[in-house]
Formats: sequence, structure tokens, C-alpha cells
Amino acid sequence: MPGQPNIVLFLTDDHGRWANGCYGNREVRTPTLDKLAAGGALFENAFTPSPVCSPARACLLTGRTASQVGIHDWLWEDVPEIGDKDWLAGEVTLPEILSKAGYTCGLSGKWHLGRSHETPRGFDWCFGMPRGQGAHDGTYTYHQNGVPVTLTGNKTQLVTEHALTFLDDAPNDRPFFLNIGYIATHSPYHASAHDPRIVGLYDHAAFEEIPEYYPHPWVHNEGLRNGPMAREELRPYYAGYYSGATEIDNAVSRVVERLREQGRLENTLIVYVSDHGCSVGQQGFWGKGNSTRPVNMCEVSLRVPLIMHWPGGIAPRTRVAECVTHYDAFQTLVELAGASAQLDPARNYPGRTFSRLLITPDPAWDNLVVGEYGDTRMARTPRWKLIVRYGHGPDELFDLVSDPLETASVAGRPETSSIQAELTLRLERFYARHEAPDKTGLNAALYPPQSAHSPFHDGIRESRFS
Repeated sequence: MPGQPNIVLFLTDDHGRWANGCYGNREVRTPTLDKLAAGGALFENAFTPSPVCSPARACLLTGRTASQVGIHDWLWEDVPEIGDKDWLAGEVTLPEILSKAGYTCGLSGKWHLGRSHETPRGFDWCFGMPRGQGAHDGTYTYHQNGVPVTLTGNKTQLVTEHALTFLDDAPNDRPFFLNIGYIATHSPYHASAHDPRIVGLYDHAAFEEIPEYYPHPWVHNEGLRNGPMAREELRPYYAGYYSGATEIDNAVSRVVERLREQGRLENTLIVYVSDHGCSVGQQGFWGKGNSTRPVNMCEVSLRVPLIMHWPGGIAPRTRVAECVTHYDAFQTLVELAGASAQLDPARNYPGRTFSRLLITPDPAWDNLVVGEYGDTRMARTPRWKLIVRYGHGPDELFDLVSDPLETASVAGRPETSSIQAELTLRLERFYARHEAPDKTGLNAALYPPQSAHSPFHDGIRESRFS
């Protein structure tokens, strides 16, 4: 592959894999992402290691597990004791690594890893979203390199405008890394929260990707009543979510076009990924891992879109079937940037570079996916998924081939005992290497501060659509 590419990393909030045309959705309008996928690599089995915002982002941007970093739930940064803390103290982030490798680094949009009112380490430039991210449209106080800036308008558009400014100002004599964080697919999902011109595109949609809504027995949905809701009642929410995906797609198009105008597109690696998955009723809940009690590790919460486009380095219509995670994406970006030598083996990184999968399939690739959310952990193979809830149960085991919607756990049965034992052993071996005693998710005392503002208040996870 060619030498150091420019890198644009779109890290979107709550954009489920299923809500993209290139992943088979025939109604959602994502023509730009579909074109990027057709012109590069589409990952058919990409997963988040944690189905909630802050830990998922920490995994991608540090390459380490939540139990190594010590972030186990979304960070309610409006609360000073949470928002003012440097949750990544002692970690070495992707922008820090790329900066040392000669990159000019910029961030436009969401960070959500603590101290979001400042420019995070490693970035030369930042247009950030401090504290709570708020609504999709309206007046909001951002920060420009740490200086408060109050603006009125659509957040996707403003984040994009500032990303374009970074591209215009980025020097031509060195590569750049630009992290763009969009929130349009995050709640509020209702159509009234989005541009009516985009919402109108879905006036006659059947929303065929979304089944009838039957609440999961553990459902905990804030903003929707927990009982059954008629499909017609839910149409404005479906339209709002699809509109968020289209709004982001329109913004990605502007960035791609600017790169084309600058003559930089050929040597720019564009990566599109979401922090975690999202359900708008699939599997019986709305949101992600914190939308049930106990928290869930459902497929719709874990599966993410992952698209990589690089005309100078990735062949068109590449399809990657192997299971990959944010840990692996971190390793791959570092490698493609020519910065792997900066990684300290003592950090026990859990990921593997998948750069070779961009060229040819690998029959020897280990398709085990391991994840966690607080004291809930998961080990998943292409057929089996084990979920272990340490200390509070119930544990679950699903046959993803015969039961892809995870409706009936077969944990504890004699006929599956050997499978459960094997996955338990693999899970324990993984975390024996990839957790720190002072930061492990199995120690509830290490979660965000136990206050009335904490998402772990009184030990009960409260969904706030993070």
C-alpha cells in the first residue's frame, strides 16, 4: 500500500449497521456512504466492544478495553465531577500517536471522553461540543480550541462547516488526521427534531427493516411508554431516525467533495464507523445497551457500520466477512499511518490489524468477539454468544444461527454445557490479560461517581439515551 495517507475518521453516534443502504436497507437514503462502500471496503461483521457511547469511543481511540481504561458507562459531562475529570489520563490516544508520526490532527464534533470543553491531547485544532450535546438544532455553546463560541443552527451542518475549515487550512507538506463526530442519529429521534425537507423523503416509507414493536421483557425506554405501541404512532420516530442517517450522509458528501476539489481524495483514507449499534424497536427496545434492565449485549446494539475508502490503497468492492472490532480498527489505522512502532507492547493491546483482510480473506482469522458493559461481559463466535452478568445474572447463551434475534437463551442446559464452558474460559482468559485491577468493570466502585446525576445511581443503570 502507498505511504502515509491522510485520514478522515467519521465517528457517528448511534448509527446502526442496519440503517444504511449498503448494508441492505432499501429505504434509508445514504447514497454517499453507499458509494464509498462500493468504491472501497465494506465490513460485513464489525462490532463495538461496548454498546454505549463513552466506553465504545475509548476502545476505538485508545485501542484498549474499557477494563483497561476505566470507563464503563456514558459520561454525563454536565456534572462537573464527571465532565472535569480526565478519564483518559495515562492513556495514549490515536491522535497522540498520529501526531508523533507527523500528522496534523483536528477534531470537529463529539468527543465525550471527559474534558470535552478543551482540545484533547494530540489534536492541533478542535471545534468541540462541551458538556451535554443537546438537541440537533438550535443555539448551543461550542468551543473553538478551548474558547467558548455560541452559535445557532443545525449541529451536523456546523460540525461539517468547521471540518471543512480544517481541511482548507491543513498544510500540504504533511498528512492530516481529521476526526468528525456527528450526533444526528442519536436521540431525540422524533421527526420534529430534524429538517422537514429531509423528513419529507420518508413520508411514504414502509420502514420494512423495522418489525412490529413488541417490548422486550427487560425494556427501559425513556421518552416512550414501555407498553406496546401501534406502528402508526411510531412512524414519526422511524422517520426521525432515518432522517438523521440521511442528514449525516449529506454532510459526508460535502467532506468528500472538498477533498476532491483539493486533489486530496486519492490519498485520503476515509473511515466511516459508529460508536455502537442502535435499535428503533428491533429486538424489543429503543436505543442500545442501556435500554434494558439488566443491560443488554444484543446484536442490534453491537453491530456497527464500518466502511473504508482509499482510492490509492483499497480496491473497489472489497468485502470483508471476518469479525472485527474497534480494537482492530485502532491497530489498522496506526499501521496504515506508519506508526505501529510507537505502540508499547506493555499496554497489552487486544486488537489486531486487519490490513491484510483488505487484500484477501484469511481463513485463519479468529472470529471471536469479546465485549463488556460494566460488570456484564460477552464472548461471541459466528454461531454462539455467551453473556455473563457477574454477580447479578441471568447469564445467557444464544445460538445465533437458529435464533438470530436472541429470543431464547439455552444457558444452563446439559446439551450446551460444553459450549458454555468453552466460551467462559475464553472470556476469562481474554480479561486476565486485558483488564487492570484498578479499572476493571467488575468493580462497581470504579464506575462514574455515585450521585443523583450518575448513570449508575444506586447501582441501577438509568437510560438517558447517551
